[in-house]
Amino acid sequence: MPADELPVRGLEQALLAALRDCGRAVLAAPTGSGKTTLVPQMLLAAGGWPGQIVVLQPRRLAARLVARRVAQQLQVPLGGLVGYQTRYERVVSPATRIRFVTDGLFLRQCQAEPRLADVAVVVIDEFHERSLAADLALGWVRRLQATLRPELRLVVMSATLPTQRLGAALACPVLATAGRAFPIAVSYRPAARREPPWDQAAAALVELLASGAEGDVLVFMPGQYEIARTLAAAAAATARLPAPPLLLPLHGGLPAAAQDAAVGPAPGRKVIVATNVAETSITIPGVRHVIDAGLARVLRHDQRRGIDTLHTEPISIAAAEQRAGRAGRTACGTCVRLWSAAEHSRRPAHDTPEVKRVDLAGAMLLLAALGERDVEAFLWLDPPDPHAVARARELLRDLGALDPAGALTPIGHQLAALPLHPRLGRLLLAARQRHCVRRAALWAAMLGERDLLAGAARARQAHSPASAYPSDLEVREQAFLAARAAGFAPAACQQLGVRAEVCRQVNHAWQQYLQAVGARAARALGPPARDAGGGRPAAARGARARAAAATPAAAPPDAAGTGPLLECLLVAYFDRVAIRRGPDTLLCAMAGQRRVELDARSVASHSQAVVAADVREVSDGCQRVRTVLSLASAIDLAWLESVHPDRIQARAVTSWNAAEAAVEQHEEWLYDGLVYRRERAARVDPQAAAPLLVERILAGEVRLDRWDEQVEQWLWRTRLVARLFPERSLPTYDAEQLAGVLRQIVAGATRAAHLRGRPCLAPVRAALSAAQQQFVERMAPTRLPLPGGAQLRVEYRPDQPPRGRAQIQQLYGLTRTPSIAAGRQPLLLEILGPHLRPLQVTDDLASFWRTTYPALRPELRRRYPRHEWR
Repeated sequence: MPADELPVRGLEQALLAALRDCGRAVLAAPTGSGKTTLVPQMLLAAGGWPGQIVVLQPRRLAARLVARRVAQQLQVPLGGLVGYQTRYERVVSPATRIRFVTDGLFLRQCQAEPRLADVAVVVIDEFHERSLAADLALGWVRRLQATLRPELRLVVMSATLPTQRLGAALACPVLATAGRAFPIAVSYRPAARREPPWDQAAAALVELLASGAEGDVLVFMPGQYEIARTLAAAAAATARLPAPPLLLPLHGGLPAAAQDAAVGPAPGRKVIVATNVAETSITIPGVRHVIDAGLARVLRHDQRRGIDTLHTEPISIAAAEQRAGRAGRTACGTCVRLWSAAEHSRRPAHDTPEVKRVDLAGAMLLLAALGERDVEAFLWLDPPDPHAVARARELLRDLGALDPAGALTPIGHQLAALPLHPRLGRLLLAARQRHCVRRAALWAAMLGERDLLAGAARARQAHSPASAYPSDLEVREQAFLAARAAGFAPAACQQLGVRAEVCRQVNHAWQQYLQAVGARAARALGPPARDAGGGRPAAARGARARAAAATPAAAPPDAAGTGPLLECLLVAYFDRVAIRRGPDTLLCAMAGQRRVELDARSVASHSQAVVAADVREVSDGCQRVRTVLSLASAIDLAWLESVHPDRIQARAVTSWNAAEAAVEQHEEWLYDGLVYRRERAARVDPQAAAPLLVERILAGEVRLDRWDEQVEQWLWRTRLVARLFPERSLPTYDAEQLAGVLRQIVAGATRAAHLRGRPCLAPVRAALSAAQQQFVERMAPTRLPLPGGAQLRVEYRPDQPPRGRAQIQQLYGLTRTPSIAAGRQPLLLEILGPHLRPLQVTDDLASFWRTTYPALRPELRRRYPRHEWR
């Protein structure tokens, strides 16, 4: 459709009026309406804006392709009237009036020039994605409009926006266009059985091609792995067709030439398998059909544990609409969703804003650099979670960037000036002190980009040659330097097992970081050179980028060696130290984490201690969630004390050695609560040993040889008297009191052998005063006199009445059951015969004499005639 006929043209006058009257506008324009390309042109044509029209895009690919498209429509060379900037490319000039930039780069420019003096209009495109950078950009532009730049204009655009809420928040008109130019038939094709999404997509593709449908096909998958599997499954499924389609991948990690091939014209039918990079902004001519797996990789930050989690999740309804809209840009189309309509209705309406799910440290550092000390007072559309703010503030303080009041420290000012995450910036500042800036900058560049190793190379990395401190980053460093020496030629990179485009991005970032920390370090890399990967390097299109291109010669290592570099990692990743639980396991102990494991592919997988640059929660195909440490480097535990002495604590720990039946003592050194060194003490403190000995005695593991029946009888006697005479408040030898007695018994001992022969009864009795002991002796005697002069022995048992045992002849003359405790407790009598076995057990002696004894007496006389029988 010609540009002048696109639906957004109908809003031109309303949009310009809104910007003139209140300075802001919300534009809800469905996919295919032309908003991304035409709105900047309408603003340019209207004139009256003394400055640039800056259009924010969420992705580098979109910024580059949309800028090219607008330049073509205006029939001007790219880099003149229309240009673009991304992290690695700067295709602009003094004549540029429409500048497409990534939202992250725009924030860096806000920090460099907070007033945005050269900017007349800021257009935030695809705002529905709710990136953290877009939210920050929106808030900062609103702040400028309310203070220093009331003439600054703002347009917020998307195909799927909660427009009324956004319009109310911005206090501006909400403009909406008609629907897409061409209808799209949406159908649902849920899997009949459990099968991977790539097989579902391949089957749906074959059905689509067999139906005779015309036009190219766009297949959405969540990541590069699924894209590769889909391409393989589609190739196998379409191989026997008369005219198999051209199968092409599309994602942000591809070289520019491969991306252009996917979105550009082709001689035959194309099937493009893409991530959500193709969901917004860009138009792929010829696409009339979408097959959507309905999945996306979603990064979330676990605020409690401070780790990133990456899971494949169902997309929102709004994202599904965006994807379906790709099929209706140039003609009638279809969209096949690989899930059910019922499932679709249960999906969330919109994606969760990044401000609610990602690490906020970089955002808070930026706001602090802009003078926004009170993060909660910033003009957020959706305020961040207070716990996330607290966690980010704590990280910045730990890195030395913020003082207790929340203001930037000198280190914080330096970090804010560096174009990278605060952790990586802290790595570079530490490297400057340790004279290893060049290698640290390279490591930071590798950490800031996607993994440069291809899958097969990552699997092999665990077999790399051993070194004193093996590091996954050093493995990547060597691979990168080899690729760089080959000029990043695709064939050479493939042979090395690295991704050429990622290596180029790492190279560009390396240059940027070196320039940021000091020109002297950057000059050490040598003069610029041409890229062997197919003509000029992507970043060599601008003068500054050409000056930053690297020599293909491998950079020599810093003189300081790897040790100081690993110490720099400890400075930046102070909370990522892990110690393996044993030589035969990958499970590690890590401060603040319950269960973590080292990546089996890591070259540091056999090291005792590591610092991991990546701690991520991942789920496998069985839905098992694991916290995995990757990009790990072995460290010397002694470095913890030199790098972070303020995080070290020492303590004495006493423990029980069951094999030796002894208490042993260790000195432990802890790093943020994680024990990293333990040494056995030559001498055990008896005071520290006493509680453990008492605990083992109470548990029955250690026996006191003089804790005999006499001691037990005293305990039971005392407890009985205490129960019968509560007004006396006698000790009952409860757990606490008994432990106190045992501490006296074990005093000075450190092992079970020391307790042999130690008296027990005296310390047990000493828990009572002399008067209390006398009272127990009177109220719970061990013997009672009998009429014939004999003594009745009284025995005590827990939860039973006291028991007396005597021969029947010794009880002659005793008519009533004897009692103790001033008559409060009758005894249970065992009446023994001449054979010393019980004839009767009773607590009613009178009844025995009256009824039982007359019946027994004849038999007793017959059997024992020499005994007296009354």
